[in-house]
Amino acid sequence: MQPTNYTYAGIDQSGNQYVVCLVDENGRNPHYHQGRSDTKKGQAKCLRLMDEVVKVIAPSTPLGLFLLAHHSEEKIILRGEDEHYAVWEKAGIARGKKMARFASLVLISSLQLPKPLNDKEQEALLAMQGAQMEELLRVGDASRNALMELVAGQEDEHLVQQALRLEVKSRDDTLSGENKQEETIGVEDDQSFFSQLYRELEKLR
Repeated sequence: MQPTNYTYAGIDQSGNQYVVCLVDENGRNPHYHQGRSDTKKGQAKCLRLMDEVVKVIAPSTPLGLFLLAHHSEEKIILRGEDEHYAVWEKAGIARGKKMARFASLVLISSLQLPKPLNDKEQEALLAMQGAQMEELLRVGDASRNALMELVAGQEDEHLVQQALRLEVKSRDDTLSGENKQEETIGVEDDQSFFSQLYRELEKLR
């Protein structure tokens, strides 16, 4: 049996919990995923699910803005939670899986155009992107400073560990949704500096 080719996704969110409904191009074969929107693990899970689909409809919440920060407005379509979702709820659609599937079917039936972000949403999106950039720059600067101290000859075990941790963190792409293949390098018996550095980095993974 061939795996379902999920094309559209509808998202419902209640508090810090979200539900994603994936459906095929005919709106059939629904498949559901749940998670938390206020944790990195939950956000990463939702972001990975978006790689499987062409278009997504989501409520205009911090999670919706998070997804929009990583994809285009052509793919992530936001709808006001106090407008569309509230109207659907008043019409008798239960929040959760039923609402997520209903949203995906609405997306398919209308292929709605992206809703222009209002000033508040644009400000929140820019702030989120700015915070991400500031964090990358902060970690990068700290990593560079620690490495420069090592290059200058300061031999301190704590400094070495700090430099390695920062280097690993500066390369952290857990939200990218990419699956990296493990590489096996034969350095177990090699006592060179770079082999020891590799083993230290492996401990921090």
